Amino acid sequence: MSQNEESNNASASANLGSYFNNSTRSIFDEIVSSSPVDLFAQTVNAKPTAHPSRNIFESDSTYDELSDQPIISDCHRDAWIPSISTSKLLRSVATSPGLTQNVDKENLTMPGLAISEDMTNPLKDAVVYFLGEEEASKGNAATMLDVPQDEKGLRILIKGGCYRAAVNLTGRLLSLYGQGFGKANQPSKHTPYSLQLWFTRLCLLVKIRQADVLESESVLFGTLDKPDMYFMFYPELYGTRTGSMASFAFRLLLAEVPFHYGKGKKAIDNLFALLAIVKKIIKNLESDLSEEGNPVRYTAAEKNDSLNLWKARQARVIISITNCSLHMKNYILANELMELLLNGNWRKDQVEILKAAQGRMHLALGDVPAAEKNIPVSQTENSKAEKIRDQVDRGLMAVAQNSFLEALKCFEKASELDPSNIMLKNNISVCLLYTGQLEAAVKLMENVVTLKVPHSLQEVILLNLCTLYELHTTHSKQSKLHLLRQINKYNGDSTNIQCLKLSI
Repeated sequence: MSQNEESNNASASANLGSYFNNSTRSIFDEIVSSSPVDLFAQTVNAKPTAHPSRNIFESDSTYDELSDQPIISDCHRDAWIPSISTSKLLRSVATSPGLTQNVDKENLTMPGLAISEDMTNPLKDAVVYFLGEEEASKGNAATMLDVPQDEKGLRILIKGGCYRAAVNLTGRLLSLYGQGFGKANQPSKHTPYSLQLWFTRLCLLVKIRQADVLESESVLFGTLDKPDMYFMFYPELYGTRTGSMASFAFRLLLAEVPFHYGKGKKAIDNLFALLAIVKKIIKNLESDLSEEGNPVRYTAAEKNDSLNLWKARQARVIISITNCSLHMKNYILANELMELLLNGNWRKDQVEILKAAQGRMHLALGDVPAAEKNIPVSQTENSKAEKIRDQVDRGLMAVAQNSFLEALKCFEKASELDPSNIMLKNNISVCLLYTGQLEAAVKLMENVVTLKVPHSLQEVILLNLCTLYELHTTHSKQSKLHLLRQINKYNGDSTNIQCLKLSI
């Protein structure tokens, strides 16, 4: 979704016909934080806020188990099957190392920055406009110049939510590799570090929804299949090391990227192509070959570890295709993929989580009977986390049937078990609104924002609260400006202030 479209959504009159808000775990989250959040966590929305990356999949320990295992050796982690033409050229390089100096440009990956100027902080601009320079000076957002000019500085900016400043820093660091502005389509050398910088930059562009820049910069990588994306292309640096310099996460991101600039079908095609290679790798391993299909002697433990890694990666790709399918409203494909996932070798608790996700997909469609078949409603004493999920599932089914009073009771029971859960407070607030308790809904959300700073200053929470303000009074601007002060004080530069529904 473009920024203009999102702006229009945020400033539109209150439309309370949509209940589900779901935020996917993206590849970017692997950079930002290693701490998991609740899988399939659901927020009842007071206002629809459609966004390409929002769907039924969230993250928790189950998704983390689909992540790469740190004990896997590099030869398994870096493995990839190059195309026939790339494989042929790499074999030539292995026998004639000097050949890399004479490779045609068409066989090289030649990225470069699409913008020459640093990104500005729109939040600061809004604070200056509404509240003045003095208030703007109290802002929390760091700039690129406030941190070390290296990976450490990049991590500091990302941790602080200063994603635009982080984009600026990646641009400066990539310029050192000869891949800055104006360097697109010019040869340059690649390293695992430079590719990690690009991966981080593109993730950040996804996060701040800079679709045009994202498209311009990502297309230059193609499918990461050019010979210079492999260690074998640089024998003078890496010797006989084999495999891809680009991480699997980078490949998955690039396959997904068209989804973020409005070309969902292309993203699905890319992901299926990625899935085909992953399946071929798994087949090779099961046939006692290397990942690339070469005769090799792995120990039973090595083979098993690699199979687990690649089957986990296969599940990640399927989840990504499912997300894209849901966004494109291709529910038949999404359901087929969910069934495919469920046929995997999962533990009982993981199966329940996947079935709950499938059930919530049916809820989003309004198919309550199908949802009830999948969402397990427990009648026994389970763990605290299972009890909370059980009540949330009951509440969501009640919402789908417009039984907001019943939903309110379920969310309140879940909140009693987890009083710090902001999502549950938000759901309670919306249910209060739908049961005619607008003032109570506003008070609850204000308490959440006041007591849970800065964690409560999330765009969906702020948008819901501002929608409630508009329904509650015609004099909502001052309340919104108070929220703007809070965002300026605690958040970085990435908050989209359109969620405050202030007209500039």
